[in-house]
Amino acid sequence: MGDSNFYYVAVTILLIVTAMYWLSSAVRFYVRLGCFTLIVIILANVVSIIALVYPRNLNSYYISKFFGIPLLWLLKPILNIKVKARGLQHFKQCQSPYIIVCNHQSSLDLYPLLRIVPPKTVAVAKKELLYTPIIGQAAWLTHTVFVDRGDHASAVETLNKVIQEMKKKSFNLWVFPEGKRNQTGKGMLPFKKGAFHIALRAQIPIVPVVIRPYEQFYNRKEKKLRREGNMYVTVLDPIDTEGLSLDDTGSLAESTRQKMLEVLQESDDNM
Repeated sequence: MGDSNFYYVAVTILLIVTAMYWLSSAVRFYVRLGCFTLIVIILANVVSIIALVYPRNLNSYYISKFFGIPLLWLLKPILNIKVKARGLQHFKQCQSPYIIVCNHQSSLDLYPLLRIVPPKTVAVAKKELLYTPIIGQAAWLTHTVFVDRGDHASAVETLNKVIQEMKKKSFNLWVFPEGKRNQTGKGMLPFKKGAFHIALRAQIPIVPVVIRPYEQFYNRKEKKLRREGNMYVTVLDPIDTEGLSLDDTGSLAESTRQKMLEVLQESDDNM
């Protein structure tokens, strides 16, 4: 194929994609989500390069936001998501280590995570993520804690090691206690008890974080992802665990979930 033919084919494809983008909401959904995924991959590469110099650094997540926020800014022409947060002062009320528990709706939760993540904070993720190209390697280099949810004995061993390491190095743990994404945007799934078990064993505070439903601009099932949207995030008062025992794990998980549900059901006017 000659250069001129290649040029005409490229222009034709570009025009077709552009026309489909403006005519089809499904195409807009995949283009916007695809561009967001590309930004995440670029960020993972940048973080990996930095982490190669300072591997397993406990501030890797905090440092990532200084690169992630400008990268997400590049998406503004097609995806302009604003994060409105309140209660950030509650992080300062706690002395590390502490557990952050947050509800999880989609990969777009990266927006508020990068906005509010405090220093010396690492995340918990399912072990399968470790084998995802680029993302998995970046997660390992940034000290992400991987848990094998299919192997209870292995998961307990991992959590016990994390408790000892948190006490020794005084870092925080960001956990999605639902265990998976709740893509309905309605309510919250039942909480798994691992995060609360750690908090009680280590006698450290829990800081709940609530990301309000954002189905007004995003719905994967309906292939909807509008150009503009607001994410409302609330950091709740820390929950003290001092004096509680492992027998309180279930009640602590449920009472925390109920407090988060109350915020989840607030109207946007309260933000």
